[in-house]
Amino acid sequence: MPNLSFRAALPLLFAALSMPAIAQDASSASLPSDSADIELIPRTYLGETVMVPTSKEDYVPQNPSWWSRVRASGAIQTEFMVPLQDEALMTQEYDSKVLNNTYFDFTLNAPYVSAGARFQFTKWPLPGFDEKTMPGFAGWGVPYFWVTGKYKWAQITAGDFYEQFGSGLILRTYQERSLGVDDAIRGGRVKLNPGKGLYFTALVGKERRFWEHTPDLIWGGDAEWSLNESFSNAFGPNYGLTLGFSYVGKHDHDNPTIYHDQNQYRLNFPTTIAAFDGRIRSRLKSFDILAEFATKNNDPNYVNNYIYSRGHVELLSLSYAAKGFSAYIQAKRSENMAFMSDQSVETNAFINYLPAFTNTQTYTLAALYPYATDYNGEWAFQAELRYLFKRNTPLGGKYGTNVKLSASYISDLADAAPLGPVRDVVSTDGTVTVTNRDPEMSGTDGKGSAFWKIGGLRYADLNFEISKKFSRTLQFTFFYLFQKLNYAKIFGHTTEYGHDEFVTANTFILEGQWKMAKKTQLRAELQYLTTKQDEKDWISALVEVSFAPHWMVTLTDTKNFGGSKHNYYSGMVTYVYKANRFSLSYGRTRAGFNCSGGVCRWTPATKGFSLTYNYAF
Repeated sequence: MPNLSFRAALPLLFAALSMPAIAQDASSASLPSDSADIELIPRTYLGETVMVPTSKEDYVPQNPSWWSRVRASGAIQTEFMVPLQDEALMTQEYDSKVLNNTYFDFTLNAPYVSAGARFQFTKWPLPGFDEKTMPGFAGWGVPYFWVTGKYKWAQITAGDFYEQFGSGLILRTYQERSLGVDDAIRGGRVKLNPGKGLYFTALVGKERRFWEHTPDLIWGGDAEWSLNESFSNAFGPNYGLTLGFSYVGKHDHDNPTIYHDQNQYRLNFPTTIAAFDGRIRSRLKSFDILAEFATKNNDPNYVNNYIYSRGHVELLSLSYAAKGFSAYIQAKRSENMAFMSDQSVETNAFINYLPAFTNTQTYTLAALYPYATDYNGEWAFQAELRYLFKRNTPLGGKYGTNVKLSASYISDLADAAPLGPVRDVVSTDGTVTVTNRDPEMSGTDGKGSAFWKIGGLRYADLNFEISKKFSRTLQFTFFYLFQKLNYAKIFGHTTEYGHDEFVTANTFILEGQWKMAKKTQLRAELQYLTTKQDEKDWISALVEVSFAPHWMVTLTDTKNFGGSKHNYYSGMVTYVYKANRFSLSYGRTRAGFNCSGGVCRWTPATKGFSLTYNYAF
């Protein structure tokens, strides 16, 4: 095995190799002109529009070479960690003394064609990406590469790509590095824009799952017609109408063996599964309305306990925006919509995406109880109001006041929602064991659920935020969050301390920002969370001082006063120079679920030093 210095130096070597490309950025080709008063008119050369003078009849614009128009861009993101043992947190041991996740993206853009690739080094990955919590993630190489040709209204891509049809209800592939999600499709894609407002997409390929590709072949197409673009004179700027339709198919590769009561048997799986999506979006002055419906054929898989019922999801959203005021309300009902490119696994094989109708919390304690979308079925509602009290009014004061109020309510389907797998978290080493909750349902049509009937509560929250600027240098934000959640259904097990099914939590946060000098700013947070069912009271504090444009120092401390009574502290120094960003930190982090957009990943408790470097060119 390579020695310690080699492990730490290899990702930085690839970063260094990218430096020459930045310094050699070619300047844009320019056209000569006799004086500043010469009239310029547009002309198209090599697929790009340039401005040329018209002062001389015999003037011939200089035609820059194809090579002079080639541009290189890219980014590197790398994080090293030296993990330390902590008996109180029961941190796990790792095979390497230095852990690292590195991503290096490189793109070449030229007239008519572009190409790119990504180098990934995760041979000894960071905590939460290791073999215990995410088997198959570790490795290194070039998992992502592509070439795209474009001419007029046509574009063709070969290689790896991300795509989303509509809201993603039947197809959404994307990358979320904090969760270890990268389900790019490797294959081919064609995009067409033959007329104003007309957009067509067709694709075929296989979905990435870590360093392999899932066995099922995926193909599909999307058509979208923006009538306000096609008939701009008839609609005007305040009205719009867009129609969309999508189809996605997949070919199942195998009939996996199902184990039940020490016996095993095989199910007869459908060879081809099809999914359809239809949507309509309209804009009526300040109102925006979206209605979308998706369905798929019977698709037995691990997540839905191998049942044979059809899946469907209905989504309705209404929003309003005006000067100083905005609001939206939306509802979603989904049932049996786990659309997988490998029916024998639980994670990192989703073809589709169901958005979580909850706020993305950025404060530490507000994110303590995230929500994970249930692909087997749920009713979800969300609403939000934003209002700006104008300046020089009783509530607005001299600088105005921003107020935001939002709420979410998510419930089970009534009576007969298909029960998915349950997660058993072993806190001693951070491992997660997944078992079928109701194997008796395997091979059946499931139980079904009445459409309008709502089941028991899964998650509910109420968010209130008020932001007020008191002077040119001082601003405060107050945030309150109420949460009630069925802990056992969301996380797959009861709470460790209270052993209650439901958890109710209240979180209070005060944030202040003070511009101490022209280039110096102080930001501070004080957070308090209380609950009776889990770990009781939490307090978190943050102090951050930034010295523009280069330095920033951050200190945080989060302590529990009722359950584990652990203290999670950290300190970080950040340095920014042009496009380079360095961060050096030391501290402890708690075990828990890291979530983004309703997708969650278990992360173990850690302690150690971390060095992060980001660079873009």
